[in-house]
Amino acid sequence: MTVSVEARAVSVLTLNNGQLAVDMEGVALTDLVNAVNQSGGTLQIADKPGHIVTGAPLPPGASLSGICCSTAHITTDDNRLLYQASHQYQDYGDAEWLHFTGTGYLIRLNAWQYPLLRLKTLGVSKACRRLIASLIRRHGISLLHLDAAGDVLPGVDTFDW
Repeated sequence: MTVSVEARAVSVLTLNNGQLAVDMEGVALTDLVNAVNQSGGTLQIADKPGHIVTGAPLPPGASLSGICCSTAHITTDDNRLLYQASHQYQDYGDAEWLHFTGTGYLIRLNAWQYPLLRLKTLGVSKACRRLIASLIRRHGISLLHLDAAGDVLPGVDTFDW
């Protein structure tokens, strides 16, 4: 996400969990809020660090975080297993959390308490589960979109199929 605003002076304070407190002199608050919202971000405004004055208009569980990456990160067997699981049409089947998109899969990781264990039970490879575990740990994702046109993530195993 890129947001461009002009300020006379900017002061930045690093907080916990990767949060920043930013003081920008000469920036109209409404211009900043509009720029961030148009870029797809979320802006929380505080009068002092840690004290939110206005927050996101959605309840905490309504917003989901996700990543899209290439299907090159899964094996041929993973592709076959995910395809089969995403096409189950029974009540409470895996098609409720594993969705075929035509060029890949959308995986709702928050549908299960232990999604990696469920994927292991389905027979998904250790490499795919390791990828998902690292994305959950590093980025706190609840959605993963594996797509043929997705970007290959640096430093992650790929498979030529």
